[in-house]
Amino acid sequence: MRFVALIVFLVLGGCASQGPQTKAPVPAFVEKVEPVSLDLFVPLADDPYVSYVQPLLRNLGKEPFYQLVNGKRLDRGYVYSHQIQESDPKKTVFAFRSKDGGDSGYITTGSGNQAIANAFFIQNEQVGAAYALVLKRIKICLVTQSKGLPEYREQRWYFPDAPGYFECTGLTNKNIFKLGTGLPSVLGPYYEEKDTILVFRQFSELQQVAQSLKQQFPYLKVPVIHIR
Repeated sequence: MRFVALIVFLVLGGCASQGPQTKAPVPAFVEKVEPVSLDLFVPLADDPYVSYVQPLLRNLGKEPFYQLVNGKRLDRGYVYSHQIQESDPKKTVFAFRSKDGGDSGYITTGSGNQAIANAFFIQNEQVGAAYALVLKRIKICLVTQSKGLPEYREQRWYFPDAPGYFECTGLTNKNIFKLGTGLPSVLGPYYEEKDTILVFRQFSELQQVAQSLKQQFPYLKVPVIHIR
């Protein structure tokens, strides 16, 4: 009987020592990606600085998931000057001058013949809820510390000997987004490594930038993506 009592004591003591079971924390945001309708049209001419340059710099400069620095530099240390030319159908260039007058900066946006734009609602634990603009065959470069501005002559672009510090999309997204954000991998099959990807908190901000791109490149297409 003493042996049986000892076994019962040990079993009950072991159960008591385990304490209450704790559940694994539930993520605040379940990972998700869904295509969103993006209706673009060729608008009447407007000021590209207001419709494109300002929103682009605001997005690249304020969102914490980017690791680019030239967006902040152009926004804070430079003053917008002008659009360099409007005769190249595949590239736009917007010029800046530094506030101390020492150097120049610029933003170039280049497009291929079959440029494509699509929008997605994305959600994950690191970023939360946001919207992604995925651009195929479009490349955006932000340049600071240039000793001059590019010139367009005889259907060619000529860049200064000291063209400055470049940061470009459309090369590899590993250089665009910070590690640990889950970007752009949250997009799953909806992106390729050389796509230009911009992420916005509000869909209206995404729509404004996409609409301005449609004005710059009227052949920009928005194919319909069906959810599988």
